[in-house]
Amino acid sequence: MNIDQLHQAFSRRELSPVTVLETLLDEIEADKQDINAFVLIDREVALEQARASEQRFANGTPIGPLDGIPVSVKDMIAVRGWPNRRGSRATEHDPVPAKDAPSVAALRAAGAVIFGKTTSTEFGWTIMSSNPHTGVTRNPVNPLHSAGGSSSGAAAHVAKGWGPLALGSDAGGSVRIPAALCGVVGFKPTYGAIPSPPLSAFADFAHQGVITRTVADAQVAFASLSKGHYSDPCSLFQRSFESRPGKYLKIGWCDRIDADDVIDASVDQRFQEVREKLSEQGYWLERVNLKTEGFAHSIWAVWVARIFESFQSWPDEKRQLLDSALLRVYDEGAAIDTASVSAGRTALRDFHNRLNAVFGEVDILLTPTTSAPAPQLPDASACTPTELNWFAGNSFAFPFNMSHQPGISMPVGTSPEGLPIGLQIVGRKYADQQVLSFSAEIEPILNLFT
Repeated sequence: MNIDQLHQAFSRRELSPVTVLETLLDEIEADKQDINAFVLIDREVALEQARASEQRFANGTPIGPLDGIPVSVKDMIAVRGWPNRRGSRATEHDPVPAKDAPSVAALRAAGAVIFGKTTSTEFGWTIMSSNPHTGVTRNPVNPLHSAGGSSSGAAAHVAKGWGPLALGSDAGGSVRIPAALCGVVGFKPTYGAIPSPPLSAFADFAHQGVITRTVADAQVAFASLSKGHYSDPCSLFQRSFESRPGKYLKIGWCDRIDADDVIDASVDQRFQEVREKLSEQGYWLERVNLKTEGFAHSIWAVWVARIFESFQSWPDEKRQLLDSALLRVYDEGAAIDTASVSAGRTALRDFHNRLNAVFGEVDILLTPTTSAPAPQLPDASACTPTELNWFAGNSFAFPFNMSHQPGISMPVGTSPEGLPIGLQIVGRKYADQQVLSFSAEIEPILNLFT
């Protein structure tokens, strides 16, 4: 059931937040596919929240549409009283957060039932779906394949049907990519639209976002989460609620960003079919050129420098507890020279200027979310140093972290092997409502492919 259906059932007393939560937790516990989506589930604390919600509905005083709705939080985001392990063995002795992140506090204020923390790749560094703390998170569509990352557990449990909403984070595609690989909706709003303190080495890329099964659920969640907070000055902007019907929009599309990216035939074909279907329905589409030589290499130069920055102040004995793949990236960041980082930053800045010019002409941009469907496991544990640069095969998501623009991944059916394919829809900065309303408008069309 989606959020509105649950809310209506709670209001009519046909269902209870307590029974819904208990059923959900029992299904997770009985997982036969070894999805491994959660690092922590707190049944007693969640039941306490659900009972409070049940009483509000009994009194006729529900807080709003999220009241009683079970919600998970990615294990990169602080929840008071719960460890924040970030997918790492190195954080075992870190202090337990004494207060919620602003996004978690907003969910509590809306009456949501926060029941557990979902798996993440270690410190969110990659889009694979394993970490040294909890192991592999599997794709519920096909458990032999990756769930994507870094919001691995969030996408996996929503796709599995274990609740309608997950809170994730996205510094390079970490909400949109796993959503695409698991066949659900992943929305990364404008930078700062959901407050995201504290600052990190990736602060100027990092967003928080939501994973749901429908655009309507993403809209409901975003309405509660998108509130300014003093701890994140970038969140203190006036929200825009303007949107226009899709047939009054100029819609651009591109099927390449990194010139060397190899697009899987099933993704390429489905992206073409989606464009043709939208054109048949009267939408205005025009190709734009964002193809860039060496784009993934430029991103990687900046990325490894940020990884080095993230851990260089740690004591060596703690740093050695990081996974060997992440340590290789750290070493690469330690060895990279200033000229290479500067060249990478210059190339990204030049690309950003091109992107700004494109959005001077179009309102919406369509791309594939990923270059290929979910890869087969094993994943990060099998990486060799030449394979660590995951941007080389996934260049569609990161540009819009860099540009701070809203983007959403929508499911558009599956490959011949039955693996989900995602469509990315990007809007101008601050045009979150336009992205959401356009996505909701074309959702019935996209559902024809599922």
